[in-house]
Amino acid sequence: MKNTGNVKLTMIIAVICITLVVSPVTGLHANELIKKENKTENQTTTYGQEGTGTEYWALIFAVGIYKNNPSKDRPEMIEAANDLKDVLLDSPQWQEDHIHKVTGVEATGRRLIKELIWLIRNEDADDMSLIYLTTHGSPLIGPRGYPVDIPPRDENDGADEILMMYEGFDKWYAFIWDDLLNFFLSLLQSKGVCLIVDSCYSGGYNDGPMFKGVMPNQYTAESFTQGFMEELGTQSRVVLMSCRENEVSYGNDFSGLLIGGFVGLADLFGNGDGINSAEESFYFAEFWLELVGQQHPTILDLYDGEFPVTYN
Repeated sequence: MKNTGNVKLTMIIAVICITLVVSPVTGLHANELIKKENKTENQTTTYGQEGTGTEYWALIFAVGIYKNNPSKDRPEMIEAANDLKDVLLDSPQWQEDHIHKVTGVEATGRRLIKELIWLIRNEDADDMSLIYLTTHGSPLIGPRGYPVDIPPRDENDGADEILMMYEGFDKWYAFIWDDLLNFFLSLLQSKGVCLIVDSCYSGGYNDGPMFKGVMPNQYTAESFTQGFMEELGTQSRVVLMSCRENEVSYGNDFSGLLIGGFVGLADLFGNGDGINSAEESFYFAEFWLELVGQQHPTILDLYDGEFPVTYN
């Protein structure tokens, strides 16, 4: 049968998914994921319009280096991660031990899951969580050029969206896909979740297909961007992506402009309330990127009001 190889590929990936979720990860079983660490009184803070006890948590994950594939390396991803952490710590509501940053050779799929579990265990319903991911991305295409939708089969185009991990170009299975990421994000209780994805593939296949062979034309960058949005567009989330269909995402320009917004430019060009929100920073980045005709960032905003990132 024509699709035998593709079916086997799907089954193998499904087994990996079950193994990652059910087996012990950093000393935890799946039924322990939602257990929270006890918070001490000196950790609770109040800023702006947020309620008493609101804490801010961030997971900053930038791959940037790819095992045995130096041509795929993007050191600017790691630079952006470093800059983002520094900018967050310059704002009073962020604490060093509330931010985890993972880059380069440490940015494996297992490590990403471990860090998501850390976030799940520590945040609660009165908190704000920010997740920043930057790496290469693509629809999931099998070795024979067919799309792969890992169960549950929920993709209109037949292909899950994936983000490449450190070994992603060395081992075909070293990626995180949208359903698995959404599973962990859905365990967050935070009243606000901001997800930022700056991916080279989110607006165009400028790095070539994941597997050898020709990528079918129907699996466009629009499939990746829209699929990712649909999968992750739940809860009180604001999702920011670097570009849209059939576009090249140039380096980490989107991240650089977002970070510039968080420094203070967002509020300067925004409503002037002293808060640099995710939305204001997005529209600041969008303005400049579209002004030069470079790319068109994409936003899905399901957060009530504006998601505060830094305070002036």
